[in-house]
Amino acid sequence: VVASALLAAIMPLALAEKRVVKVPEWPESPLFSHAVVSNGLVFVAGTVGYDMVNMKKCEGGIKNETACAFRNIETVLRVANTTLENVVDCTVFLGTMDDYAAMNEVYTTIFPKDPPARAAFGASGLAGGAAAEFKCVATL
Repeated sequence: VVASALLAAIMPLALAEKRVVKVPEWPESPLFSHAVVSNGLVFVAGTVGYDMVNMKKCEGGIKNETACAFRNIETVLRVANTTLENVVDCTVFLGTMDDYAAMNEVYTTIFPKDPPARAAFGASGLAGGAAAEFKCVATL
């Protein structure tokens, strides 16, 4: 009985996996992975509106940065073998809440139906002077 209980307790740990997702064309960071897959979920790192090949900010304001960031997220998800349709949670960090409505104009085109759960926060000092940063979780 004790052995069965012990096996039942450690079995979920044995099933836990961790697979790092790296987009081959993008530079690697010693600070974070592009995404990590674990137990059927893809955890995408915070993503900003940057051309990740040339490492240049996508200019044009919050709308363009939002679209650019989600193109990056879509790339990461494709490498992880999933899609934006499988995003179940998204956290939005805005450099100023004044951009909330404009960001939502683009966001609703990315998730036009059955959007993921979401939280949005005002934040200062986003990476690279970005207007917004997005952190998503998707299923495989």
